[in-house]
Amino acid sequence: MAATRTSIEKIRRQDLIEAAYQTFLEHGFTGMTVVRIGERAGMSHGIVNYYFKSKDELVSAVVRKANFLIMQDTARRLRAARSARQRVSAVIAGNFPPDLFTREIARAWVSYYAALGRRDDLDRMQRAVDARLASNLLHALVQLVSRDEARRIASYIAVLIDGYWLRHTKPGDTVDAARAIAAIESFVDSQLPA
Repeated sequence: MAATRTSIEKIRRQDLIEAAYQTFLEHGFTGMTVVRIGERAGMSHGIVNYYFKSKDELVSAVVRKANFLIMQDTARRLRAARSARQRVSAVIAGNFPPDLFTREIARAWVSYYAALGRRDDLDRMQRAVDARLASNLLHALVQLVSRDEARRIASYIAVLIDGYWLRHTKPGDTVDAARAIAAIESFVDSQLPA
């Protein structure tokens, strides 16, 4: 009986995360209400409040979902890469899927980032995301430059990725995913031997 209940609760939570994510994409951060999420999931807003105690928890779930989708896209691109340089490009492009590089998701990411240092679960998730990015970049870069240079370049790439996401929150920002990728690629080319 307990296993069935746990399974139902996991399914219900996953349904609510998906509903929160879709509601966020459709209505943005301010329009992501528990009523809308409940309606989309076919559940009462009381159930939404049971699983997510605050808007921070909802934002965290949305960011986790977006991180998961970015991770999947990056993994797909890495499988298709045929050289170390293509692997670097795969990691860069994987962090800017055009359907996810939106102002609303960028704003949710900033809200989530602002909560770091106050919630252990978010800190752990961010450390894992940072470690995965560094590992993917270093694995490719050490085949192109020394380990010290690889670490330096990987660090700059991570800062540039974060910077373009941060910039994207501003009204009037015209940098789309393709332009962000091109700018970071240009930086990488300037750092690698001819």
